Amino acid sequence: MNNMFAYIEIINNQSKSEFSYVNFEIKDNLLSIKPLKGILPADKIKIPLDQITDINSDDYYGWDKIEFIFNHQKYIFLYSGYGEYDYLKEHLISAIMA
Repeated sequence: MNNMFAYIEIINNQSKSEFSYVNFEIKDNLLSIKPLKGILPADKIKIPLDQITDINSDDYYGWDKIEFIFNHQKYIFLYSGYGEYDYLKEHLISAIMA
């Protein structure tokens, strides 16, 4: 599977925000996020899917938006569906609901 591309914003519980363009993939019940350009550190973020809560899917000015909570932080993904339309939405929601 190829990595997908998105813009991500991470907001901690003190409302501090970090953002970056990222590659991401879902494999073996793990969401791996690799920052490309922005203020996030270059280290890969690994999120076990069973620890994601409060998932929500919406639209943001024509872009797909998915947000969720992990480790007391809100993750907001904005993506155009480039590469494979609705990859994040279909795979993330179906993996969490399983």
